[in-house]
Amino acid sequence: MTVQLRGLTWDHPRGYRPLEVFEESGVQVVWDRQPLSGFESTPLAELAEQYDLLVVDHPGLGAAVEAGAILPVEDVFAARDLKVWRSRAVEPTWDSYRLHGYGWAIPIDAATQTCLYRPDRLGTPPATWSDVMELPGVALCVAGPHAGLMLLGLAGDRTGAQLLDRDRAIEAIRVLRAVWQRSDRSMAELDPIGMHELLAESNELVCCPLVYSYAYYGAVGEDRQPLAWSAAPRLRPADRLANSTLGGTGLAVTPRAFRHVLAVTKYVRGLLDVGTQLDVVSTVGGQSATAAVWASDVVDKAWNGHYSATLGTLTTSYVRPRFDGWIAFQDELSERVRELLDDAQDPGAAVDRIEDDYRRVSHG
Repeated sequence: MTVQLRGLTWDHPRGYRPLEVFEESGVQVVWDRQPLSGFESTPLAELAEQYDLLVVDHPGLGAAVEAGAILPVEDVFAARDLKVWRSRAVEPTWDSYRLHGYGWAIPIDAATQTCLYRPDRLGTPPATWSDVMELPGVALCVAGPHAGLMLLGLAGDRTGAQLLDRDRAIEAIRVLRAVWQRSDRSMAELDPIGMHELLAESNELVCCPLVYSYAYYGAVGEDRQPLAWSAAPRLRPADRLANSTLGGTGLAVTPRAFRHVLAVTKYVRGLLDVGTQLDVVSTVGGQSATAAVWASDVVDKAWNGHYSATLGTLTTSYVRPRFDGWIAFQDELSERVRELLDDAQDPGAAVDRIEDDYRRVSHG
């Protein structure tokens, strides 16, 4: 007897192909798709009533937990399975799905902001933001939440005591302003997918210095140039940690699925098997959160060096807050950063206002 489950993922080949191709005997998951932005605009409580499995991102955990839309992974899977999966996950993906002492999703996709460029038009990618300012054909990814996520990547406080490292944030705003003044602003509405597609399909741009990477665009396609990536540019030459903000997605289980918990466990075990991740997920354009994939020379070569070029950035990325209310604040932060790029506000005063508002939101 085959148990049928319903799942919801995001509408890009990287998000749906691996899940639609993978098969587990005795379990069938019917996968629906929605735009990636839909996971932030549609209440998860509504989705949880319709689906057993949800592909989620870690910044939205607070709202999902508050709504009772997803279950702690400790309530669904055996401790031995969780221990194995955690040991196989590339850092820091596993810990990004922990909140209030529990895990709320299993990382299945890993990504961070990196430098994206056309290797046929740029021989040496920029190592620092000073290098970025010397390049022609540059565009910044500032649509949606991405303007704010750039600032967090450059200046997010890694201690967790506050949102931003004030001195770095002031410096970052000045640098981003300088790049914005000489960048192609006609691409301002493009999200990371749109930015990759534009670079791959036209000669209008050479480089997007900080954008979430899609290994999918490393392969040659019809009327499409293969793209390349490098480590996120450093704000300061001496920076040791990546100037980047973690992305990716995780697989969450809803209360509706608990009636089929054995089927869910069997399915996830099969999906997270290292062989599945290497031989199925990676071959169809998925961007696995399994460390063995990121260490595979075969996978790396198939996707034009994406994994080796960005692993160091991924493993030291800034992890965003996950409290209920963060997504709304993240949107507001991005709007403020866009305003700062276009006017002459004092960066120090702007950073102080952002920090004050963050303190009020995060402390309820």
